[in-house]
This record gives sequence, C-alpha cells and structure tokens, in this order.
Amino acid sequence: MTELDPLKVARQRAAAGELDAAVAGLAAQLRAGALPPLRVEAAGRWLQRALPEGGLRVRVLGELTTGWLAPMLQAWCAAEGPSARVRDGGFDVVMQELMALSPGDVDAVVLVPWCAGRDVQPEAELARWQAAWDQVRRVGARLVMVGLDLPGPGPDGALLSARPGGLRHRLRAANAALQAALPPGAAFIDLDAVAGELGRAAFYDARRWYWTKQPLSEAGAARLARHLAAGLRALVQGPRKVLVLDCDHTLWGGVVGELGPLGVQLGESADGEAFRAFQRWCLGLRQRGILLAVATKNEPADARGPFEQNPAMVLQMEHIAAFEAGWGPKSEALRRIAARLNLGVDALAFFDDNPAEREQVRQALPEVAVIDVPADPSDYVRAIEDSLAFEAAALTAEDAARAAQYQAEAARQDLAARFDSLDDYLQSLEMVGELGPIDAASLPRVAQLLGKTNQWNLTTRRHSEAQVEALLAVPGAYGRTLSLRDRFGDHGLVGVILAVPDGEDLRVDTWLMSCRVIARTAEHFAFADLLAFARAQGARRLVGDYLPTRKNPQVAGLYADLGLEPAGPTPGEPGGQRFTADPAALPAPRTFVRPA
Repeated sequence: MTELDPLKVARQRAAAGELDAAVAGLAAQLRAGALPPLRVEAAGRWLQRALPEGGLRVRVLGELTTGWLAPMLQAWCAAEGPSARVRDGGFDVVMQELMALSPGDVDAVVLVPWCAGRDVQPEAELARWQAAWDQVRRVGARLVMVGLDLPGPGPDGALLSARPGGLRHRLRAANAALQAALPPGAAFIDLDAVAGELGRAAFYDARRWYWTKQPLSEAGAARLARHLAAGLRALVQGPRKVLVLDCDHTLWGGVVGELGPLGVQLGESADGEAFRAFQRWCLGLRQRGILLAVATKNEPADARGPFEQNPAMVLQMEHIAAFEAGWGPKSEALRRIAARLNLGVDALAFFDDNPAEREQVRQALPEVAVIDVPADPSDYVRAIEDSLAFEAAALTAEDAARAAQYQAEAARQDLAARFDSLDDYLQSLEMVGELGPIDAASLPRVAQLLGKTNQWNLTTRRHSEAQVEALLAVPGAYGRTLSLRDRFGDHGLVGVILAVPDGEDLRVDTWLMSCRVIARTAEHFAFADLLAFARAQGARRLVGDYLPTRKNPQVAGLYADLGLEPAGPTPGEPGGQRFTADPAALPAPRTFVRPA
C-alpha cells in the first residue's frame, strides 16, 4: 500500500502517541468510502487491538464463520457509531455461546443465521431463534437479528421458488414470522433487502462458503457490517433527529436569487419532477418524527420565496423547524440550528449539493453526518437512504408527534422573549406534569430515551428493556416516567427516573430528561415524587451519582442544587461524583409544574 493508505497513517499516528487522532482520522476515511472492503476488515482488526476498553460490548454469533464480519462491524462502529468493542464467536455454536454467557457479560448480541443445506420451514426457524432470543434476554443484552436469505432460488428456479411452498416463498414467510415475533427493543436486519441492494451475484461468494464457511463476498460482508452498525446505533442512539437541507440545486433546480421564486425548476421536466419527489420523501421523513431544517447561502427573503409563493413546492415553511439563510459558513448555520432546537450538533445530518460546503462542515463539525450528494437529483433519495442516518428500530407515539412538538417549541420561545422575568414566563406556560409507572406501554419509549439522551442525563447508563425490567423487579425499586404538557401542546413522555435499594439507602441509578423541557423546573417536579417515595420507604439516605461525559456538564450541579451533599467519588466509576442526603432533611423542590 502507498504511504497515503489511511490504515497505515492511523497506525503511524497511534505509534506516535496520537491514538484518538488516529482513530478519528481513520473513521473519517471510512465514512468517505476511502477504504475498499479488505481494508475495512483490516482497519477493524487493528481497531479491535488498539481501542481501549469501553463502549458497547458486542458479540457476533452465527451459523456461519463470523471472524470476518466482526472486525468489519468494529470498523463501521468506529466510523459511524456507536462506540463499541466487537468480538466474534465460534462457527455454528450460537446456543452454546449464548448459554455460556452470564448476565452482564455483553451489552448487545448480533445473531446471523445461514440456512443453506437445511429444509427451511417458517415454524421451525421461529422456534430455533426464539430459543436464542430467550438466552439473549437472560443475559440482559440488546438484540440485532439478521434475517434469512440464500444466494439463489434453488433447483426449482425463480418461478417455482416464489410460488407457495417454494424455497423463496418459505424464506420470506420465515422472515415475516421472525419480524412479527421479534422481542421489543430489538432490531431486525432484512438480509434479503441488504443483499438486493448490492445484487446477490456480488453480495455472495460460494467459494468462501466452501473454503471458510463464510458465504459473503468481501463487499457483501462490508455492506452487511454497516447495516449491523446501523442496527446497533438505532437501538442505542436512535436516528439523527434533523435533516438540514440546502435550497438551490438541492430542493429545487436553479438559483432562486437569479430566477425568482416562480422560476426555479420544479415539476415541468425530469429534474423538476425529481426535486418534487425528493421533497415528498423529506416530508415523509418529517411525518415519522425527523425534523427538517434549512441552511442556505441566500438572502433570507429570496430563500423563503419558493416556500411561500411557488405552488409546485411540496415543502412549506410550516414543515421547517429551523431556517437559516445568510452568507456565513454553513457550519455556523448548523450550530445555530442545533441551538435553536436545543440539540447537539451530532443530532444533525447535512445534505447540500455543493462539495465545498460539505467539506467545510466535515472539517468544522465532524459530529454532523454529512451525506454525499450525487449530481443527478433523481438519486437524492437513494443517497440519504444509503447513508443509514435515519434508521430506527421502532417508532413510538412521541416520535410521530415530534415535529409538531418542535413547532410548538418555537411558539414558546417567541413567548419567552416577551417576558422580563423567567418566573413569569414559566408561570405563563401553565405546565402540567404526570408521573406514571414504567410498564409494558411505556417501556419502548423508556428504552429509547435511555439509548439516545445525552445532555440531561446524570449517569448515561444505556440499559436495555430487559435490564430495566430487572431493576424494577428488585423489591423496593422506584421507576417512574414523566410526561409534560403546557398551553402550547403535549411534550409526551420526557423523563425517566430509576432508583434501587442499596442497603438502607435508596440510590438513583438513572435520571434523564428530554432536552425539550430543560430549565422548566420539570426536574424539580419529578424529584418531589422521588423524595416522597424515599421518605415513605424509610430510606436512611438518598444517593445520587453524576457520571460526567462530554455532553452532560449542564447537570453536574443538579444534586447540589437539590440539597444533596458531595460524598466522594462514585465507587467503580472513574470520574464519578456521589451525592447523598437524609430524605427527611431535604427541602421541598420549587416547581412551576402542577400535577395532572
């Protein structure tokens, strides 16, 4: 390889004591597609050796050899998240490996079936994998399940195989059964669809199966590994929350400042139809809870013109959660968008036809998912789909309502500007809070918040649904959700508190809240209920931990503000700070939220 080989450069930088920079540089090259599949595998093997302990502990188990797939998954986790340590298991010993695990040994398990050489029957496949799922649940791990597929239709050929009773028909029925029975909080990777993206002739390699019991080509393994990383990311972090769009040559053809709002290309040509189709796709994204924003280098009035005046526009201003038009760097516009929406910049995905603008954002904001935009607008939808930036394992009612919630947030911010006193503003919101149990109905949303909440999160513990249920099963445990509404609308379920007995004490294991309700005293409302529970249980002390991360410094002083005293470091948590207090001695929290 040449001296410019990204992996060689990373190794050299790591050898010089710059491991973090080496990993970041290699991750950037992976995201840019600079490494062919074999080098992706080599990069993953190096990362498995070089990365320090930490992150999601992932085990890849399969009915095929996973020794090539696991390092590729390691590489894509380093490139696109989540932070993980990936290890593989032995060939075709899935149940043996799972039964050897103890609770807490791993955080996530990836299961990869291979059904070549056996008679595929949907009922038998479901029973086989449900037994494996039970073991995953026993150890408290998250699950990523890969579906069934084969390189070809078998000896019956394409026509007969697709008919009822044929091989392809049985495979699809088995996949449907697996998806229907998949445990809550799990992700399903549709191998049939993933192989189809590349084409089965390129995705599979029969020689590798006979030589190594691994049937995927190098390109096929790399593609599947990237989808596996997206599945893990969906479980742990959720999708990117905002799609930030350019305007000229992105939402419409031409430059609006030159052509005017009615002169831009929309709908009267092949390209115009493609721009309208892209807008419809973006609107569909919004309807499932992804926010849309605009960052364009234009005069503000010009940029708004098509949204407000052109009848061919699918997207309207009411669909845009944040709008930035001006002549400064796009990275600064993205910072302002994130601040207005009260999100981190890592919640953003950026789509701009100008490669110079994309590179500027990559350099200034590496946390942003920058999507490469093809020259032909008819390929725009595929480009975003291929980015996997908006993959989600499941949708909750809060997801569907998110766009409307952020529109209401804009109205709240406008109201806040009219008050001189924060107390008067909070009083005017007429906030109503409701605390409820963590039950079967709320558990998916709880797990979603546990996986993706970073800023207002005191411990950032990424518990799975099974781990939450295990905590709640402890006698004397406390588990509550917080829902909030105000005069502008319903925020939905926005907070979670989990606390467990620790000797004579009650220790808060997890406390998090959605960024949408920060600084509105909702946390004081929730704490009042926790405090009442601790007193009723006769707890000697209430114990809370703050485990610092790069993203949660805003809650560093919360426990002190609530009256708890520093009590030294958190046992077993480097950098953690413990706080304690006698529940009976703590003052009543002051809140502007009233109970439902």
